[in-house]
Amino acid sequence: MFNCSETFSEEVFAANKNFNAAELSYETPEKLLIKSLVEISQGKIDIALETIDSLIKQTPNFKLAYLIQGDLLLAHTKQINGIGDEPQVGKKEEIENLKNEAKVRIERYLNNLNLQNEPKIFAQLNEKDKYLFYVDAANSRLYLYENKSGKLTYKDDFYISIGKNGFGKQYEGDKKTPVGVYFTGKKIRESLSDFYGDAAYPLSYPNEIDLKNKRNGSGIWIHGTPKTTYNRAPLASDGCVVLSNPDLNKLSSILDNNRIPVIISFQSLRDLESANKNLAEKKLSLISAIETWRKKWAEQDTDNYLMFYSKNFFSGKDNFDSWAERKKLIQAQKAEVSIELSEISFFDYPSTENEIVLVDFKQDYKSPTINNKMNKRQYWINENNDWRIMYEGGT
Repeated sequence: MFNCSETFSEEVFAANKNFNAAELSYETPEKLLIKSLVEISQGKIDIALETIDSLIKQTPNFKLAYLIQGDLLLAHTKQINGIGDEPQVGKKEEIENLKNEAKVRIERYLNNLNLQNEPKIFAQLNEKDKYLFYVDAANSRLYLYENKSGKLTYKDDFYISIGKNGFGKQYEGDKKTPVGVYFTGKKIRESLSDFYGDAAYPLSYPNEIDLKNKRNGSGIWIHGTPKTTYNRAPLASDGCVVLSNPDLNKLSSILDNNRIPVIISFQSLRDLESANKNLAEKKLSLISAIETWRKKWAEQDTDNYLMFYSKNFFSGKDNFDSWAERKKLIQAQKAEVSIELSEISFFDYPSTENEIVLVDFKQDYKSPTINNKMNKRQYWINENNDWRIMYEGGT
């Protein structure tokens, strides 16, 4: 007998009655793995063994599959209390990593999320932003959304590995994955060691918030795994987001041709459902604040324009006082100006304190002496239910 509930919580397998078998309708390596674990939980040991054998034949470098296969074979001769129950000298840490991998993989399929609904992510993409990655760092999952007519539509999701010491990067060498909003860069073309797998794409860490908070380090990438390893443990990288090579290759056409916004968060999609119940209202309030800020600037209504800036504002060498002084001098001339904003996108910035949103847009500024178009970035912070700008600069 193989008692899988010793490895996973009773609550996880109690969810079997609500399990959507349609999610396993085509046999990716992960879905074969999940299928075998569900079969084990139902006492179908021989059927589970057949499933695992099929998985190993399809993906011969999937280490977790071999662990489960060994346990299933042993279950024919003795009581097994869970995955990796039999002690193996010198392999305690590796087995614990594999058990944690099994846990996060099956919980993804048994958490009853309706991924076909628009996610409760406080984000809006402009017509040129085609995709969004949402990384649930706590649960080792990357979700891919496509922008369809301004709405986020679920396309796929993938198991990932993050930093050995979890998330919340602060300094170089802490082996943590950063939390924040980042953007993918162009594929790294120079020759890389097999350690990084089939490809690597840099993320824009550190960003403006990281630098303000004196977070350092670099080289945070999305990349693959060595050829001998299908995937790594949930906590295994030096801070990068790591996918299996097949999953990374599946995303290559998107990563190669797009600058993808990536929200790396400590919140799961289920967390967002309760945190963002009034999502449409929140979006409208931010959009309204951005438009009113633009209007007050165009009207050269300096006092009301500066009301939109946080006292904790920063931009390059500017703080709020130096920024305000410079703007007052410029706007005192009362020159007639035209300011148009286009291609506005915004992304919830994960924070345990204030609500922060990264806003990107194109700005077209015209005055009697200046005709300037630029890409601009702002971070808006919710201070006592009022949106204020805490950072502003070009990109």
